[in-house]
Amino acid sequence: MKLFILAGVASLSCGALVAACSSSSNKGYAGGGDGGNSGDGGGDAKTGDGGSSSGGTPYSGTLAAAETTAGVYDIAGSFIATPDASATANTCPGSGITSGSCCYEPPIVASDAGAADAGTIAVFSAGTITIKDGTATLANLNPGTNGAYGITSGASNPTVKWTGGDTLAVSAAGATVDAFTGNLVTVVALAGVTPALSLQTATTVPLADPYVVSWTPGTATTVRVTLIAAKGTTEDGSVSCSVDDSAGTVSFPTALLSKLTTGDTGIITLTRTSLTTATGNNATVQLASTTSSTGLVKLQ
Repeated sequence: MKLFILAGVASLSCGALVAACSSSSNKGYAGGGDGGNSGDGGGDAKTGDGGSSSGGTPYSGTLAAAETTAGVYDIAGSFIATPDASATANTCPGSGITSGSCCYEPPIVASDAGAADAGTIAVFSAGTITIKDGTATLANLNPGTNGAYGITSGASNPTVKWTGGDTLAVSAAGATVDAFTGNLVTVVALAGVTPALSLQTATTVPLADPYVVSWTPGTATTVRVTLIAAKGTTEDGSVSCSVDDSAGTVSFPTALLSKLTTGDTGIITLTRTSLTTATGNNATVQLASTTSSTGLVKLQ
C-alpha cells in the first residue's frame, strides 16, 4: 500500500516518507513493526502472498535493520509458512510496465484498494530474537500480538542504534520456527547523491527526458530508487528502478516517466540494501540492512 501525505511541497516526516517508499506495492520486506518497545512488534502481519509449503523449508521470513535519514533506527521482521513456488515475489505487478531494471505502477483504483491485503497470513514465532553489536546487546525481541517483531530507537530504547559497517549478530531462541543464527554487516549511509535531495525544496524531475540519479558506489547488494507521484493527496503512479549498489547510477526511462503527470508533486527515495541469509532446521531467513535518502520532487 502506498502512503500519500503530500500537499504541494509541504514539510513531511522523513520517517513516514521512507516507510512509504520502502513498502510501495508489495516490494517491501516481510514483517514490519510499528516501532514499539521490544515485544510490541507491530506492523502488518499480512506479509506478501502466503501459502502452503511446497517442499524445502516450511517457514521463511525477513529480519530487517533500517536506519532512516532522520537518524531513526528500526528492527522489524516476521515469519510465515513458505509460499508455494507459484507465489513468488513479482518485481513489477501485472498492471505495471517494465523497462530495463525499472517498473511503472499505475495509481491504485479505489475499487482495488486493499486487494493486495485481502486475507490474513498466519505469522509464526521464532522465540526471543537477540541482536548484538559486538558484545553489546541492542535488543531482545519477542513477537507482538500479531506475531511480528518490531522495535524502534528512542528514549525508551537507547541501545537500538549502530554505525554503518558494524556487524550485527542475530540469534533466535526458536519456537515454531526453529532456532537460527546469522550475521549482517550494516550498510553505510548514502553519499554523493545527485541531484541533491531535500525535504524543504522540491527537486525538479523532467518527464520528457531520461532522469538520472547517481550516488557514491558502495558494497551493499542493491540500491532501489523510487519516484512516487501525487496529485494533491491522491496517488498518481510511481516508477522504481533497482540496480547493483556498485553501479552508482540509474536512469529512469522516458517511456515510464511519460506515464506520470506534469505538475504533480511527489517524493523520491534511494534505499540501499544489503542481504544475507540465515538458515535453521526448518526456516530460511533473509537478514536485511537498509538506509535511505529521501526528498521532495516536482514533475514537469
